[in-house]
Amino acid sequence: MNFTKPLKDKLYNQLDSQLYNQLSNQLYWQLHNQLYWQLHNQLHTQLCHQLDTQLYIQLYDELYKSTKN
Repeated sequence: MNFTKPLKDKLYNQLDSQLYNQLSNQLYWQLHNQLYWQLHNQLHTQLCHQLDTQLYIQLYDELYKSTKN
């Protein structure tokens, strides 16, 4: 196939645009997923720590009350 210069340019630009959109989309989802799991793990850790602290205080209070009686 022998393409004319304008047609080559048009095809090249079209392919370049498609590739850019595809890579942009992939990169977006990759970053989205990475940030999602990073935040998910961070919140999970914070909540576990908070619950551990609350449980510890609750158990300590119960133990303290039981030794007082």
